[in-house]
Amino acid sequence: MSSEESRSGATRVMAAARRLPLLSMVFRRLDARQQEIVATLKRTSLFADLSDSDLIEILHLLHERAFAQGEMVFSEGEPGLGVYVVFKGEIEIGKVDKDGKGRLARLGPGEVFGEVSFLDGSGRSATTTAATRTELIGFYRTELHQLLEKKPAIASKILFALARQLGMRLRAANQQLQK
Repeated sequence: MSSEESRSGATRVMAAARRLPLLSMVFRRLDARQQEIVATLKRTSLFADLSDSDLIEILHLLHERAFAQGEMVFSEGEPGLGVYVVFKGEIEIGKVDKDGKGRLARLGPGEVFGEVSFLDGSGRSATTTAATRTELIGFYRTELHQLLEKKPAIASKILFALARQLGMRLRAANQQLQK
């Protein structure tokens, strides 16, 4: 996704916010970076079902982290505490096989990863490395628990999105096995 498309998404979000008095007041307080994050989140499978006001509500629960090219995000077996959205750059997900190789996927802006360990607390099922200079947005299990207590409607939308994404990945894996 180009920065022009990202700005276009942020512009649409701002335009929508201006039509609603309360959101207009809130959006004026968001800096350009926060507006870009909200626009990116709206395009992800994890947060697409959330309204603009929902996204603004959870913005303070999100964590940003930058990785240099080649830097490991997490390794297979580590505890999975968060789910991530690629904000900028690309990551590679790999699982070392008996030959020492095994790239599973390469993900770019707006794509979500780490959801299995996020939900079940198990160790990471693969190793993730920044393929380029990468910025991630993290959402951690502790924040989801806070959201479940304070804003259960928002938390349930996120949980249903996670279930939907896991279901799609399971179906895709089943189709691969049948080939």
